[in-house]
Amino acid sequence: MRWVWLIWLLLIAASFATLEWHALSTPDGLSLSQWTVDLLYAWPLAGPLIGMGIGILLCHFFWPWTPKQKRVICGQCGRTLLIGDKT
Repeated sequence: MRWVWLIWLLLIAASFATLEWHALSTPDGLSLSQWTVDLLYAWPLAGPLIGMGIGILLCHFFWPWTPKQKRVICGQCGRTLLIGDKT
């Protein structure tokens, strides 16, 4: 699972770097920050909606949703594991 997250992170970083490099290397290129400023001037509601979207994703990915009934504590190392976890 770590490799999936690492690949996603590398793809996002590479695409961001490519877009910014293209924007800075061409005289009429539009950087991501300028695009964001233009969007917020044209539609001010975009800022709160983007913030809400980021908050929803953070809650979705990092909220400890597993009920305590499905957790066990390892007797050897003391880590909290899910029932059926192979690690």
